[in-house]
Amino acid sequence: MKHKILFFLTVLLCSHTLTAGVFTSSDGRFTMDMPSGWASASSKNKNAVLSLQKSAARIDITSFAECATETCLEKKINEDLAEIKAKKMKVIGNTYTGEEIKRIDFSTGEPFFYISYFSPKEDFSSGYFLVGQKAYAIMAKKLSYAETDLIFSFIYPVEQEEKIAAPQPAAETITLNMDLKDPRAYDIAAAPQVQEESLLPTEPQPQKETKTQQPQPKASVFTVYWNALKNRLSKLNAGTLVTQDMPPFIRRAGHTLDVIALLFALYLLALGLGLLIKLLLPSRKEDQKVNPNSLYPIKFKRLYGTPSLIFRARDNQGNTLISLSSRWDSVFLFTGACGVVLALVAIIAAGLLQILNVVEISAFAYSTVYSGASLVLPLGVLVFFCGIIWSQLMLREITLYDRRGQKAVFILQKGFGISKERYEIYFAKSKDVVVLERKRFSYYRQWKMSTREGSSLAVITENNRFKAVLRKFTGHLWGLLRASYNIEGPMDSKGNITNSCKAFDTFTCNIDKPQAIAARDMLAAALVINIRDKDKWYPWFN
Repeated sequence: MKHKILFFLTVLLCSHTLTAGVFTSSDGRFTMDMPSGWASASSKNKNAVLSLQKSAARIDITSFAECATETCLEKKINEDLAEIKAKKMKVIGNTYTGEEIKRIDFSTGEPFFYISYFSPKEDFSSGYFLVGQKAYAIMAKKLSYAETDLIFSFIYPVEQEEKIAAPQPAAETITLNMDLKDPRAYDIAAAPQVQEESLLPTEPQPQKETKTQQPQPKASVFTVYWNALKNRLSKLNAGTLVTQDMPPFIRRAGHTLDVIALLFALYLLALGLGLLIKLLLPSRKEDQKVNPNSLYPIKFKRLYGTPSLIFRARDNQGNTLISLSSRWDSVFLFTGACGVVLALVAIIAAGLLQILNVVEISAFAYSTVYSGASLVLPLGVLVFFCGIIWSQLMLREITLYDRRGQKAVFILQKGFGISKERYEIYFAKSKDVVVLERKRFSYYRQWKMSTREGSSLAVITENNRFKAVLRKFTGHLWGLLRASYNIEGPMDSKGNITNSCKAFDTFTCNIDKPQAIAARDMLAAALVINIRDKDKWYPWFN
């Protein structure tokens, strides 16, 4: 029984040895150490040097005379990659780096580039490699990308033995002391050539006059720096900031990063122009005729430096109210926007430094910056999205306190409408209720103030449509684009909420007929409008 088992194992090992083996190319330049199941196959291609087959899987290697350098192969594999994508085939990148073009270096230092891709029916892998400065093309069909990575690593260049040159016979020496009987003594052609030297003094030959080059004028400092800048900018690869070391999702996005960088540069330019205009414009002087017995005008000022949103309102008689409201939605929006902007700025700055090579930084440092920014970027987007959800689902509550710290006014948001928002204003010492409605999906701000029964008290609209549109793309630009409002009330009364257009928010509310609209109603309405429709520093579609 033992002999039968040993015989069976011997037959099994022999069959394995016969099926697995080393396959050599027809030109003898490389070998493939393949596992069991693979066998040589015939090919109709006249340039084929090795063809292997296992069931439905097949590998064909042909000589590729079009290239003989690494640069040429790299260009060809990139052209193949573009052609594969044009055919809508899915390319499988490197599991760790995401690189679509994979590379292997042989022991000789010569490269092997290949791509793994698939169609709905078949898997493919194709590429090019160099062996002894000769190029080959390889195509694998019906092999998974994992099998391809393994099998392609089985290609080994054959070490070429250097041919030792045969020793040349020593040249026959001819000496001057020669036997006169030797026939070579009278062979003039065989005599050594002797250089004749004259014993007479030779006249020195006149030296050629060399033309002295006139010193060229030195270039100006501006010209030197301008030429250096042009040389740096010429290194931009096809007009893009995207480099090969950036995360895969940025490289797959194409020119999206370039568009973002352009928009960011335009925003910074707008901020700079806004600051310049702000410095050149004279400060606005308040020139209002004030009735000393009226509660109007009412002046408002935002108090900064706290997590909550705080405004101080003071009427013409010295009565002061402080409004307090939470702004966690704004905190989330601002934090998320800062994270996204900082991550993008880091990626753009690192890309510029890497392309222009202004500072000598290692590739590891660039990879670290890209990795950190790629972690911060989605986190910032998530926080920003949470801020949007918070602002749309959480109902706003605003409380006004008098100078003694007691609650004087309560303002509550009543649900979300598709076309409008509704706010109700309650007064602590009165049963009166004022309703404020905000029109949604309008390119400028529109509010309506009425009683609970529906009687109109005032219509408040933004007075500058151009500012309303421009502010959505640039922010308020140091206060230049802050919103002001016109007020139309009963008794043909007119008024306005005028912003001082400063970097920090201050505004004034005034009515030409104070008896038409109660000052307390207008005070609460002006606060709700400026809290709900805050003018932001950054672009925002409110």
